[in-house]
Amino acid sequence: MYSERKLHPIALLKEMFDNLRKSIIPIAIGLFYIFQAIKSNQWFQAWLFPILIIIVILLMLAPAMIKYWTYRYRLEEKGLRIKYGLIFRKNIFIPYERIQTVQQKQWFFFIPFSVVQILVETAGTSGKAEADLSAVPKSVAQELKDLRDGKKAEKAVEQGENPDQVIKKPFAVQNESEDSTRTVELKTKELLLMAVTSSGVFGSLALIIAFLSQFWEAIPEEWLASGFEQAIRLGILLFVVIAILLLIILWIFSIILTLFKFFQFKLHQFEDHLVVEKGLFERDTTTIKYERIQGVVIVESPLRQILRLVSVKIITAGGADEQNQSGNILLIPIMKKQLALETIKEMLPAYHFEEAKIEKLPKQNQARFFMIYLIWSIIPFLILSVLFYPYGLIALLLPLFAGLKAIASFRATGFSLSEGTLLLRARPFLSKTTHLVRKERIQSMKVSRSIWMERTKTNHLSIALKSGNSETTPFLRYLAGEQTERLYKWYHPNV
Repeated sequence: MYSERKLHPIALLKEMFDNLRKSIIPIAIGLFYIFQAIKSNQWFQAWLFPILIIIVILLMLAPAMIKYWTYRYRLEEKGLRIKYGLIFRKNIFIPYERIQTVQQKQWFFFIPFSVVQILVETAGTSGKAEADLSAVPKSVAQELKDLRDGKKAEKAVEQGENPDQVIKKPFAVQNESEDSTRTVELKTKELLLMAVTSSGVFGSLALIIAFLSQFWEAIPEEWLASGFEQAIRLGILLFVVIAILLLIILWIFSIILTLFKFFQFKLHQFEDHLVVEKGLFERDTTTIKYERIQGVVIVESPLRQILRLVSVKIITAGGADEQNQSGNILLIPIMKKQLALETIKEMLPAYHFEEAKIEKLPKQNQARFFMIYLIWSIIPFLILSVLFYPYGLIALLLPLFAGLKAIASFRATGFSLSEGTLLLRARPFLSKTTHLVRKERIQSMKVSRSIWMERTKTNHLSIALKSGNSETTPFLRYLAGEQTERLYKWYHPNV
């Protein structure tokens, strides 16, 4: 019954792909330096090239093949046992009752073989899976769930507890016979709208800069000098054209990545949990248990705010692999604001709120936003304008942008109180964020006031929420004294 099992052969392909993805940049840099050294020494033998290619292939494939051929797992009576390794043998044993989460992932090339990747995390790990079954039949996940629930029930009976209250079922394993009560799907045109209005282009730019920085020092100085001389001759127009073309290419690249990541996005509602499915090449399934939800976050970027579009995130507690199952989980990537609010009302009725009941800051508090933003922008403006005169005068835009940010932050700030739900709205940077939090989920509430705020009796307020294995702290700035007092008494009525 508890016989050893091997991974599906498709696991070898996945391991090779992972090794290639992790080592492609170091290998490319190494080859670049090797060929530069050969070129500088003025010698190169033709037979060296195929040998180098063979060495590179072996470096990428050997670890994957060793892990696949030595990997064995067994579902024993008391726990999951995993063994692998050739020189350094690893023997991992995970008792079923210690299993915290089990997550399923399915790459596109897994689908024809009906296999999935299973990531097992225990309560003792912090954000990283303790066991990775890279390609196993779907039934293994259900076996793990049944064995884990059975051990939990046995332990509860021994301790005289109710088994139903002890078993929390934190598995990302969906019962095939269980039907969802509601399903939300995003169409391709909605995903395109999400990609077009996202800020992913900056992420793509950062990736390219990081990649190029690896090769910067290896580029011969004469190449750089020649390139700069040519650019200076062509003038600033060339830089503008290249910058525009680069941004367009990055924008298109960002759109393609977004479509791949959120392909066939589906949000399912079940009796005690929500399930999010997405992805083209890697089908990712995320289960969100209602009891782990710490809050709801509605995000509106400036462009999406104009179009009345929002995204919705869920803050959850507890660990999971690489924050896919905990922390901030994207519940709705993009949706019309009114429709998103209706979806929250239906799926998470405890977090429903009325827009008209949000209380704004007093008008006179706007001066506080102007003062703090202008102070922090005028100082760098003065430094840049003096050191780099006259070009430094371009920094005059900093106070202008700071003033606009002050107005936007003041107008966005607000809150709402109900019997058990708190709403905090602010604009920390560019996007307007609305946090919806249940009173019992708030870990702490903090009120602070600097000596400069004593005269106006204004305060800063923040709350602490569990987010994954750490905390997140939504905040409001420059609240009136009376508003702060009401918020604090709502949370701590005995004060």
